[in-house]
Amino acid sequence: MKLKNNHSRYLKGAVLGKLGFCTSWAVDVHGGGKEWIEVVEVDLKIENIGSAFRGKRIVQISDLHCSRTVSSNYLGQCIERINKLDSDIVVFTGDYVTHDYHGRFRRKVTDIVSEVDSRMGVYACLGNHDYGIGGLFNGHRPGAMEKMIRDMAASGVNVLRNDAAVLEADGDKLWIVGLGDLWANDMNPHKAFEKVDSDGAVITLSHNPASIRLLEEFAFDAAMCGHTHGVEIEWAACSKKPLARRRPLFSGLYNFDKKIVYVNRGLGRLGRTLGNQRPEITVFKIS
Repeated sequence: MKLKNNHSRYLKGAVLGKLGFCTSWAVDVHGGGKEWIEVVEVDLKIENIGSAFRGKRIVQISDLHCSRTVSSNYLGQCIERINKLDSDIVVFTGDYVTHDYHGRFRRKVTDIVSEVDSRMGVYACLGNHDYGIGGLFNGHRPGAMEKMIRDMAASGVNVLRNDAAVLEADGDKLWIVGLGDLWANDMNPHKAFEKVDSDGAVITLSHNPASIRLLEEFAFDAAMCGHTHGVEIEWAACSKKPLARRRPLFSGLYNFDKKIVYVNRGLGRLGRTLGNQRPEITVFKIS
């Protein structure tokens, strides 16, 4: 009977997910059965990481898109699922809401993420949707962004907007650098990296993987991104760009200019079908 129920849950989650809806059917909070959401385990090899951080587990989630098509119950169950993954560090890589004109979904999602358990903290960067509607068109409304940062901070999330934080353990350092969003015209890598010294490994959080091409002069070991939802073809958000183009980085693990880049498919949807692109929680084990 349990096997049948697990299969039924998977089918319901898969059908609704393919249609663009994220519901609690997608997640088995106990992690013992088949589920539409995919937990991807990645061996993250960082040569200059200190021994105190080897074996640590970083959990990445991205693109929650709390909205009418991504239910709060679903996201809450995703957090329950994450809390069973024995994380040392949790990172978010942007787009916590979709089109949130009145702050209703911002308040919901920040309440949800307040439940994350992590031994060494929760760190985040911003995505284009977190700046308000202007974030889709190379601009942003400062008020929407500031409210998101404020409410995330109140929920225990350290939002790094062109800033860096350092984690220390037994004399070893691990830097986490968070960039402002590329589409929102808020990316300032010089400011983001200015505090980072040469002592310790560096992990960069940047919502849009297209931003990586602008980081060639900056030293980091790995970058974690989202934004693409696992889709290779990017459709233009404004007429200044080509109507459609292929993304060089759209899903999974890449070696880009001798640096590791990982693109997470995200938890939420924009209310459109994405075929077989399953929502993703990524678990990195540092080695």
